[in-house]
Amino acid sequence: MRRPFVKPLVNSLIALGIIGFIYTLATNPTSLLRQAGYIFLFIILFYLVYRFIIRPAQTKGQDKGYHRAVKQSKIRQKEKERSGNKVDMNAYRNVQKRPSAKVNKPLKKKKSNTHLTVIEGKKGKKKNRAFF
Repeated sequence: MRRPFVKPLVNSLIALGIIGFIYTLATNPTSLLRQAGYIFLFIILFYLVYRFIIRPAQTKGQDKGYHRAVKQSKIRQKEKERSGNKVDMNAYRNVQKRPSAKVNKPLKKKKSNTHLTVIEGKKGKKKNRAFF
């Protein structure tokens, strides 16, 4: 019952706004420009307050974590570059010429991701497939 009432109400408000805008433009265009300037200044002021006062307070902790992650990433990148560039080709050729004997290399342990957690769910309860 409310929908048929809302649509004509919104249309009439828009029509009255257009009529008022045209009337103000015809009778007093300077006040219309002044109002547009005030609206523009208010939007700029609101944006500056948000950008320099509200947003930095919200993202203070997030930036700290981000900068720490960037620092760790740069350290890892440098370690990879150091280990990857120091390959001695003469030593590589000498290894290939030797008779092939099995050399037991120590296995590298895979590091566990400590930031990942396992969420236990209802694994024992199965869905009834007949309802699908």
